[in-house]
Amino acid sequence: KIVKALQDQACVLTLTSRAFYNNILGEYEEYITKLFGYDKVLPMNTGVEAGETACKLARKWGYSKKKIPNNQAIIVFANNNFWGRSLAAVSSSTDPECYEGYGPYMPGFEIIPYDDLKALETALKNENVCAFMVEPIQGEAGVMVPSEEYIPGVRNLCTKYNVLF
Repeated sequence: KIVKALQDQACVLTLTSRAFYNNILGEYEEYITKLFGYDKVLPMNTGVEAGETACKLARKWGYSKKKIPNNQAIIVFANNNFWGRSLAAVSSSTDPECYEGYGPYMPGFEIIPYDDLKALETALKNENVCAFMVEPIQGEAGVMVPSEEYIPGVRNLCTKYNVLF
C-alpha cells in the first residue's frame, strides 16, 4: 500500500520546494501537526537542510528568548555525529574525512563525548548554549546505542538549563 502510494505520487510530483505552490503541502501540514500535536511544521527536502534550519531556529530562539548576546550562541553536538555535508554539518564533525580541507568552520559549535551526561551538564552551564543536537542512535561511526538513561537525562538537563533539544 505504501509503495503503491509512493509510485503514484512519483508519477505526479516527487519533490518540490515550498517556494512553489502545490495542492498537497497544506493538507500534509495539517495532517502531520494534528498527528503529533504541534502547532506548526516546516517540511524540508533533505536531512542536512533540516539540520541547518534547526541550527538557525535555535540561534534565533537563543537571541530573542534566552537573551544570549548577538553572535555568541553556542550549539552543542555529540562527537561522531553525522547530519550531512554542508559547511555547518562538517563544522560539527569529528571525522577528518568529512571536515579536512573545508575550513574555516562555522563558529559557535561545541563538541562533547556521546552518551556522557556529565560532559553535557558541564557544557550546558555556559549561559550562551542555546541547543543540544544529538542523534538518539548514531549510525555514521557504526551503530552506537546510548545507555538507557542517556536520552531521558539529556531531556532533564536541557530543561534544567533552558536549552533546546
